[in-house]
Amino acid sequence: MDDRRKQISELEQRKREQIVSLDALLIRLGETLLGRVSDPAQENDAPQGDAFGEPAVFKRLKNDITDSETAIQAVEVQIRRFRELEDNITAKEQEEAAGSKELAVVYGRLGRVLLDAAANTGENGGRYADFCAPYRDQSEALLTKVLSLEERVAGLEEKGGGNVFTWIGKNTQGLVLRSFLTKAQENLEQLRRNVGERYSRADIIKAPSSEADSALPETAAIEDLCAEIEQKQAQARVLSQDLAELREERRRISGSFYDEGDPIKQIQTLKNHIAHVRDDLKALYRRIGAEAASVDGIERRQVIDSLVSPDDKEILDSAARISRLIHDDDTAIEKLQASLSIDEEKAKIERYRRMIQDKKDKIAQAEKSIMEYEENIRISEAAIEKLQGE
Repeated sequence: MDDRRKQISELEQRKREQIVSLDALLIRLGETLLGRVSDPAQENDAPQGDAFGEPAVFKRLKNDITDSETAIQAVEVQIRRFRELEDNITAKEQEEAAGSKELAVVYGRLGRVLLDAAANTGENGGRYADFCAPYRDQSEALLTKVLSLEERVAGLEEKGGGNVFTWIGKNTQGLVLRSFLTKAQENLEQLRRNVGERYSRADIIKAPSSEADSALPETAAIEDLCAEIEQKQAQARVLSQDLAELREERRRISGSFYDEGDPIKQIQTLKNHIAHVRDDLKALYRRIGAEAASVDGIERRQVIDSLVSPDDKEILDSAARISRLIHDDDTAIEKLQASLSIDEEKAKIERYRRMIQDKKDKIAQAEKSIMEYEENIRISEAAIEKLQGE
């Protein structure tokens, strides 16, 4: 019994392996045949009509896979481009910030030179003096304040001696003075930047210098700084235009992601669809291969035979051989299972016979007991009659 079950298990395992091999052969054969039908060189020899519609299904499934793969590539290109845009925008923004800082420094240098030039002209006038007139008082006040605070801080640092309380008071006063000094220096530098920036944007910069201005030693430095500012502003405009174009392209791609959904999910959905279509394609290959190998019937025999070439003989022979092996294994499994079933039924019969015999023995024992009980009843009845007669 155990040996037969083991044989059945081994035969079923071998059958499963043979089915896998047979399916692989039939799929390969079906793919070859359908590929042959779709070959433009053999298109005129291909079967026509409604009796053989698989080539159209084959082309539709192949085109579906191609379209889905193309769509995946398009989404991947968009993802790569979006990441490139993010990196480029970040780099451009950093470059823009650095350029703004550099430009601010040059504005400050220009403003300082302008204010110095305006101070040197005195009452002689000139365009530098005229332009800086609104800022001169504020500049002089801030400069005086900075110099005064610097002098007080230096004097405080030179002062020594005293007890711990004097030292604490000195440090506290020093912190306050340095804070005021830093603020005054920032305000002065901001004023110089404002002066330099406004001068670089004013029409006055394009006017020819007067004799008074040309005679100033600062004029050459002012012209050089204005030229440097113009160059940096031109670079900033180009950079700003590049950033605008990059951001617009990023906005368009981001908008398409919003309209069509998460790109990663799009790709996964397309991959799942391709897997499903490929399963359908394998089923189609297997069906055509099975018909060509006469494994699953002989429908459309003439149509299928017209597709088979001598090169397919090896695959057809292998498919027929494996099909026979599968059939032989099925037959052997059926016989072994039938043999097991017969033995099981015989075992049931034997068990039922034992049960019947057991019941019969019990019945015989019961009948014997009944007879003894009846005899005892008769004895008791006779004894009663005898007692009554007396």
